[in-house]
Amino acid sequence: MAAVSLSGPVASLDSEPAAAPSGGWLRLAWRAPALGLWVLGGLAWVLLIHHRLPASSQRWVVRAFARGVLLWCGVRLEPEIRGPAQPRALVPHPALVVANHVSWIDIYVAHALEPMTFIAKADIARWPVLGRLVTAARTVYIERGNRGAIRGVIEAVEARFDAGERVMFFPEGTTSDGLSLLPFHSNLFVVVANRPGLPVVPLTLQYWQAGRPSSLAAYVGEMTLVGSMVQIMRSRGLVARPIVHPPIPGAQQMDRRALAAHAQEVIGQSMASC
Repeated sequence: MAAVSLSGPVASLDSEPAAAPSGGWLRLAWRAPALGLWVLGGLAWVLLIHHRLPASSQRWVVRAFARGVLLWCGVRLEPEIRGPAQPRALVPHPALVVANHVSWIDIYVAHALEPMTFIAKADIARWPVLGRLVTAARTVYIERGNRGAIRGVIEAVEARFDAGERVMFFPEGTTSDGLSLLPFHSNLFVVVANRPGLPVVPLTLQYWQAGRPSSLAAYVGEMTLVGSMVQIMRSRGLVARPIVHPPIPGAQQMDRRALAAHAQEVIGQSMASC
């Protein structure tokens, strides 16, 4: 049960990712097999059981799977809630959640907070193994380069909102180093146009190590997915610190460009204050 970013790694505009940690091979030696077994178990679950469960149970399983991925990667989750307290939830639902994008592991951090419906590129659904896991997480797919595709996405997202789900996407459209922020694209913000009162929740994703923000988890530049996974699993003391901000006031009265700019400002200010 997973989702992936809309694009592969792209070099950060401002800085390079952190250098690979020295040592850490013993940690990798036990974390990598444990993660592999966890993923294989998740695939077996998806093929045999997951589709038989009600949606509420599927969401619980997705969160449990994501927390297992963080555990076996050696990433500790330390969320900060700046918005109003939600009864039995860290993020309101239904809601649109928008976040900066640092790494492939962002998705598991978000799912570990609360199960999310991600918007991802359509060709991921056809990937062997991973495509099954992505689809099992109730991902909404979009055909990139197809101008008419947004209409189908809006309809699918509307159905997810009606079912009380949280829908999430990364407005940057690619990954950055986690210390800086790329411009937000506004196209997908149109999904809230006909949803009066729907919370639009900015989510800041940052990774810390040794008491300060770190770019070690960043999936940028020429880095491969395997190389990024190895770097994370070799590390010690890596902490994911997602910040859940209050819903943007008056979001439905803003056009999509103003809403994107407001979300970017909220996330950018929280990153700058760390």
